[in-house]
Amino acid sequence: MIGLENVKKSINGKEVLREITITVMPGEIHAYLGHNGAGKTTTFRILLGLLVPDSGRVEVLGADPLKNPGVRARIGYLPEYDLLYPNLSVWDNLKRYASLKGVYDEKELQELLEFFEIKEYAKKKILALSSGTQRRVAMARAFIGSPEVFILDEPTRGLDPEWRLKFKRFLGRYVKERNATVLFSTHILSDVDELCEKITVIKEGRILFSGSLEEFKRSFPTGTSISLKVGNIKMAAKVLKEKGYSPKIMKEYILLENAEPSEINTLLVSRGITVEEIKRNEPTLEELYSMLHRKNG
Repeated sequence: MIGLENVKKSINGKEVLREITITVMPGEIHAYLGHNGAGKTTTFRILLGLLVPDSGRVEVLGADPLKNPGVRARIGYLPEYDLLYPNLSVWDNLKRYASLKGVYDEKELQELLEFFEIKEYAKKKILALSSGTQRRVAMARAFIGSPEVFILDEPTRGLDPEWRLKFKRFLGRYVKERNATVLFSTHILSDVDELCEKITVIKEGRILFSGSLEEFKRSFPTGTSISLKVGNIKMAAKVLKEKGYSPKIMKEYILLENAEPSEINTLLVSRGITVEEIKRNEPTLEELYSMLHRKNG
């Protein structure tokens, strides 16, 4: 479990975190979203016991990571920038990290090399690898010791589409099978839609929203937009105009703003027009995220 309660932090006289409260339960993947400089990395460093909060409560797996540094061995951390030893080989990077963490297991390291498809690079220095391969090394490092808690900062940064998908599927399975706890930040909001049930959005160190993804999607009033596919598109457009709608024809679909699917279906069917498909168009997560930031100046 991860818990932050009324956490404040100032750096060089600037208030970076303002009463941040978040709870992430076992088996949960929680997105922590915000623009660059919003305070996400500072939050992560506090959870890792690398920064001291000015006030508030911090808990990871039932302990304060600052007072109980041993809890760090049970955390998998993936920073935004890989922070690997550039002049060491892939194998030596993983071996050194495992040893520092106190969880060195050669069999596990071999399995991570296999899964993240970096075995062929095991003897190569980090500086000789592509950025995507370096990212996979950093990802493998985060899973050393089978952590119970993960703090992931832009985890899919630099990955190609195939590896982004593979990692997301792996993380989802890992959390489900091991009841792990994950807090992660990302600018790729489609990853949030695919992985998370809960999100927290911060701006300039204060929380704008914290709750379920569904609550977030319902938190902004938006006009209902629908798309429909009909047997006779010209006749349907004529009927809709007669009723005061402003249909837009896009290829084989009609788009309508401020319309309810059930009402449109009933209207068209009553005029003998076959409705083949009708669906509500929901605003994207990116659009809602932008609305929230605009609303809060």
